This record gives sequence, structure tokens and C-alpha cells, in this order.
Amino acid sequence: MEELGVTIQGQSFPHLIYHFVLTYSNWEAGTVCFSESFESLSEGLQNALWSLGKVPERHRTDRLSTAVNNTVRPAEFTDRYEGLLRYYGLTAEKIQAGHGNENGDIEQRHHRFKRAVDQELMLRGSRDFASLDAYRGFLQTLFTRLNAGRSQRFAEEMKVMRELPERRMESAKRERVKVDSGSLIYVDRNVYSVPSRLIGEVVEARLTMDQVEVWYGQRKVAELPRLRGRRKHRVDYRHI
Repeated sequence: MEELGVTIQGQSFPHLIYHFVLTYSNWEAGTVCFSESFESLSEGLQNALWSLGKVPERHRTDRLSTAVNNTVRPAEFTDRYEGLLRYYGLTAEKIQAGHGNENGDIEQRHHRFKRAVDQELMLRGSRDFASLDAYRGFLQTLFTRLNAGRSQRFAEEMKVMRELPERRMESAKRERVKVDSGSLIYVDRNVYSVPSRLIGEVVEARLTMDQVEVWYGQRKVAELPRLRGRRKHRVDYRHI
């Protein structure tokens, strides 16, 4: 979404949209995310399903590496992705390598959605938002309006879909790590500082789409913005 020039309080806001589309009615939903991580995929898919209120039969992706094994491994899909779809009773499908046309409906909706966002931003008169929540609200209003004209086919789809489970599946990735002598932990190939009283202790890091929660015992002791990319660091001088 970078080429649309969205900013938050005047600061550039590089991001992606997880985009979910039902191919008969073209009902769509989306979630702001910051990488193609499994946590983003899980959060985006689950947000879409709970917004939909039902579960379709199949879920098709492109060759996203967090979902599809693009290596010599015999399993078609990654373990975490298979577990997510199994929880909802979804059958996994993927396109063939180099055959983007097999996802033609969603690719066309990507294009039209981005064009609709661009037009709404022009009408709004500003591409700057006071907060991430304000931007999310702007996108949700747009999705609601786009879906308003799809009610007839959407109603047909709803009749043949299954009920949701009782609760969502946790999206977070958990890692047990030891706090080193510099009050640092190494999580998902990035470095974070934690309170110095934890030096030498083993803590649990829970990675969500955009946060890293640090748990010690049964208590959350820190919550940090998740770094984007690899080999980066976030050090809070108050921890040292």
C-alpha cells in the first residue's frame, strides 16, 4: 500500500493489507499488517471469518511462504497454516508457481480495492491520519460501503457455509528465551531489551502481528512494538 502515500501524524506508514474475498459475491474484508508473517496471515484470516460470521469450504492462497512449502519438503503446506485451517475446518488450496491467473478474482479485487482507497483519500482531501485506529476505521467504512451492493449473492453464500467455532485460535508465536547480561532477548532474529531485573531468567516471548509480549511466570512484564524485518534492535534505556 506504500504507493498510496498514507501517513500517520505526518510520518510515513509502510504497510500491507491482508485482503480476503469471497469469489461468488466478491464480499471482501481486510486487515492492516506489516509483513507476510504467519501471525499476520492468521490474524487477517481470522478477522475476516469473524467479520463474515461463517466459515467457507476452501481457502486459496498464492505461494506465500508462511502458508505454502516452496521447498523440497513433501508436505504441501506449513504446519502452523495447516493447524489454523484444520481448526476452522477449511480445505487448503494454492496456486501453481508462476500462475497468478489462478488467483484472478482476488488479483482483480486487489487492484480495484487499492483504486477505491486512492479515490477515497482524494475525496477526503488528506492522506494523513491522527492514529492507526483512525486509518483502520477509514478502511472499515470503505469495506462496508463496497459490500453493500453485494447482498443478494452474499446471502446465497451464507446459506451454504458452516458455523464458526466457539472462539478464535491464538495467532501468537511463542518462544522461550534467556535474558542475557545486557538485559536483551533475541526473538525472531531481532533484539529487544527487557527490565534488568530479568537478567539471567528464562522468559516467554509471545509474538503477535504487531507486538511482542514478554511473560515471566504467569505475568506479562513487558509489551513492545514488534520490529519489522530482521537483525534490528529496540532498546529502551529505562531497562538498562
